Amino acid sequence: MLNPSFSRNALINVKIDHNPIGSEGMKFLADGLKMNKDIQQLSLTYCDIDESGARHIFELLLFQGSTLEEIDLGGNHLRNDGTIMVLRGAAVAKSLKKLGLQDNQFMEEDNVLDAIDFCMKKNVGLGKYNFKYNFISDHGVERICEILGYANHVFEVDIPERISKATMELFQEAKANNKPKKGKGGKGKKKKK
Repeated sequence: MLNPSFSRNALINVKIDHNPIGSEGMKFLADGLKMNKDIQQLSLTYCDIDESGARHIFELLLFQGSTLEEIDLGGNHLRNDGTIMVLRGAAVAKSLKKLGLQDNQFMEEDNVLDAIDFCMKKNVGLGKYNFKYNFISDHGVERICEILGYANHVFEVDIPERISKATMELFQEAKANNKPKKGKGGKGKKKKK
């Protein structure tokens, strides 16, 4: 029996990158983690998770007692349907602040852009997104710029670099408008005597 006087060492960072657990492994991992109140960072890059595994990620993100702040799913095979499922879960993940969906082979189809729109507007705590190395053109980036106009809490978005200069400038401006304002620094006003 463990002595209850010992302090509890919580596992807060789980990094499983480059392990081909696939969607079946994601099911078991989600079952083990979805009721965990301690995990703050979860990295599952290049784990061979496809759209069927997205359902398990969705369930993991739905846990209301979660303190998960970052999830990185880069380099998997979520494609459109899996990306939409993850974005729906991220939209209600109360503690989530950063979502990595880079290199997941999704395209800028309307249903994907609608899911991005929904997530960015719904979850006001989630301010960082990574969409690099997916199939997003000027049209998709322009739509993200429109969304940023409403979702002013989103201040960091990484996008594919293969877009026009004009669209990149529009995107940089939209992102700059959402930069967090620095708090009052310095000494402030002097008190009158």
